[in-house]
Amino acid sequence: MSDAFGQEDAKPLILVKKIKHEGGHHGGAWKVAYADFVTAMMAFFLLLWLLNATTEEQMNGISDFFAPPSISDSDQGLGQAMAGLAVAAEGAMRSDSARPAVSVAIPSFGEEEAGEQTGEAREDANLDNVNEGQASAEFEEQQMLDEAMAQLRQSVLDSPEMQDLQESLLLENTAEGLRIQILDQADRGMFEEGTDRLTRRAIRLLALIGSIVATLPNDITITGHTDEAPPPGGRPDYGNWELSADRAAASRKWLVDAGLADSQVIQVEGRGDSQLLKPEEPTDPANRRISILIVRDNPPAAPAPDAPAAGPGGAPNAAPARAPDGAAPPALPGAG
Repeated sequence: MSDAFGQEDAKPLILVKKIKHEGGHHGGAWKVAYADFVTAMMAFFLLLWLLNATTEEQMNGISDFFAPPSISDSDQGLGQAMAGLAVAAEGAMRSDSARPAVSVAIPSFGEEEAGEQTGEAREDANLDNVNEGQASAEFEEQQMLDEAMAQLRQSVLDSPEMQDLQESLLLENTAEGLRIQILDQADRGMFEEGTDRLTRRAIRLLALIGSIVATLPNDITITGHTDEAPPPGGRPDYGNWELSADRAAASRKWLVDAGLADSQVIQVEGRGDSQLLKPEEPTDPANRRISILIVRDNPPAAPAPDAPAAGPGGAPNAAPARAPDGAAPPALPGAG
């Protein structure tokens, strides 16, 4: 249909508006809620696991960290040595502006009569540290002496020149220290008969001992011993006491020449025939000996009353020293 000008009438425009409906069973909001729920459950189970894996001491520590005890400004419990009362009364709050307070029990002093106090005295923590340090020092020194004994023993065994001196060496690890004794044999004397002049074999052995002992920081004592037989020559003013002292002094000289510091030797003495190695055989050549003691800086505790008696020469019977690998080395031949 056209108008007077021959144009057709324009068709009316129709605007269609589509409304999007969200929610309902077709929405996705439930997924967010479900994710929050799962996250909360995971956190809950993680909390349960942490509580199960935490010890009571750890939980108390955490509790103390977040709720530290505070001492109230109140004068309750003060005076008369605090009278054993609590500093702060129980309760979370003393006032609206006060900080949380925790009840802390203060032990009383001076209220009880003498003899009525109970309980165990608190041990000093520093005492444990001292004991541990002393035990450690004893262990280190014992290990050092064991190594010196093993080194000396092995040096004698490995040296062809020392093979004939194995029976002349006696090693003992005692409570006093490491005792090294050089013994006479029937046909191998360490000194010329009746004198303080060392033989060549004794000089070689003393040089070996001196080179090893010089590496240790410990003090040294040297003691001379003889058998019951009087020195030859029949001199009334020169007996076994004088001979043993002269032999100890001659041994000190050769040890110092081998590298031992003169300041390490703190005692040189002669005992004559007063401490026989073999009391049942007073004239046995083994009784004529030089004893070199490496003195312990950290002696062990006193032995129990039922401890074994002292061995020959005044030294306690001790277990054989162990080699660095932990095995007990065999005794040298003739060490009995």
